[in-house]
Amino acid sequence: MGLLSFLFGGCGKQPAPQRKATTHTLPPGEISYSQLDITERFDDHLHLKPEDWISAVPLNKSVPNGMGLPPVDASADEVYKAAARLSQLRESISIPSDGVYCPVCHIANTQLAKVRTPCPKCGRALLKFGWD
Repeated sequence: MGLLSFLFGGCGKQPAPQRKATTHTLPPGEISYSQLDITERFDDHLHLKPEDWISAVPLNKSVPNGMGLPPVDASADEVYKAAARLSQLRESISIPSDGVYCPVCHIANTQLAKVRTPCPKCGRALLKFGWD
C-alpha cells in the first residue's frame, strides 16, 4: 500500500464495489443536439488546412422537429442564441478534435483556438463545432 493511501484512509479498507453503467435510449423525437449545423460528409475536416472554411448545413432543414433545434423560419438572432446555448454545453467538454462554426453563415473551420473570435463573414462570435 502506498503512503498516500495509508494516510488518507486506505489502510484496512476494501475497494468499493464497481457499479455497472446503465445505458438509456431516447425515442428519436427526444434526441437533443450540441450544435445546429453539420457538414455534408463524415471526415470532411480531415482534408482542411487551418485557414480553410467549409460549408455547413443547418440540422433543422433535415430534422425539423428536433429537440433543441430552432424552427426552420427562425431569425438569425434566434438561431445564434440557440446555438450559443448549445456551444456553452459543448465548450464545457474537452474534445480536442472539435473546431468552430457560425450557425448563421453556415461555415466551419478546424481551429478550436478560434472559438469566440469574430466570424469572418458576419462578425458574430464563432461557436464550438464537433466533426464527429
